[in-house]
Amino acid sequence: MKGSPRSLWLSAANRAAGWWMGTATAMMRRQQRAALAEMTRAATGGGKAGGKPKRAVRPRRRRAGK
Repeated sequence: MKGSPRSLWLSAANRAAGWWMGTATAMMRRQQRAALAEMTRAATGGGKAGGKPKRAVRPRRRRAGK
């Protein structure tokens, strides 16, 4: 077995800490993005009250055989 038990333990602890930090950072970024989107929507009058108008849908042409 290579390495001392302390070194193996520190490697495992560092890997676990890295995973936790990555998860926490990703969660924080998702919350920030959601808050920014909500503030932008409120400031620009977006959402149900206004925003981008829906595109007009053209009726489909029927086939000659049907």
